[in-house]
Amino acid sequence: MTVLITGFGPFDGGSNASQALVTALSAQTDRLRAAARAGIETLVLPVDTETVGDLLAEAVERVRPSRLLLTGQAAGRNRLSLEAFATNVRNFSVPDAAGNNASNLPVLDNGPERHAATWPDPEGAVAALNAAGIPAEISQDCGTHLCNQMLYLALHAAEETGMSYSATFLHVPLLPEQVIAGEPAAVRHAKCAYMPLDMTARGVEIILRHSSSGDAA
Repeated sequence: MTVLITGFGPFDGGSNASQALVTALSAQTDRLRAAARAGIETLVLPVDTETVGDLLAEAVERVRPSRLLLTGQAAGRNRLSLEAFATNVRNFSVPDAAGNNASNLPVLDNGPERHAATWPDPEGAVAALNAAGIPAEISQDCGTHLCNQMLYLALHAAEETGMSYSATFLHVPLLPEQVIAGEPAAVRHAKCAYMPLDMTARGVEIILRHSSSGDAA
């Protein structure tokens, strides 16, 4: 068994909390392997709507994960958010890092309206996070940018090809460093919420540990 954890690179004139998270997790693979009872692979993807789907598909083909934990930043949120579903919509409030924009376009032509996330027992994972003092929630809004696009494509591929991985998307708050630096994503939110990197990384460890205990049950 292997868990593939992805994040996104910089965009919107600033850094990306999910890239910092994945970089930190890459240095903690021994702990994460023990928590997940599985191998750990990490990957940072470009914020490019035209290429990210192919890059994700290539990574899935190479790694053959049993679990796929996609991550991205959500400016303004004050807790970790496990997404319940992804919708077949691309509607960008800001262009991607390649300058592409999308206004009410589908992720996939003729695709279903939405796909439900398949990660095991997300409610239990959220309960475990909150019990550990890490604010968390089940979110019903994955947005309409690349975070939603990635989850939709991952879930669609699993359904269409019969791949056996389960998948979800974890939205993480901005880092305090991003807020202090006045990055554009932070400036758009008055008194922008944030979460320290070590707390976000501990959150991922708890999510992985909870999913592995579900396997054992």
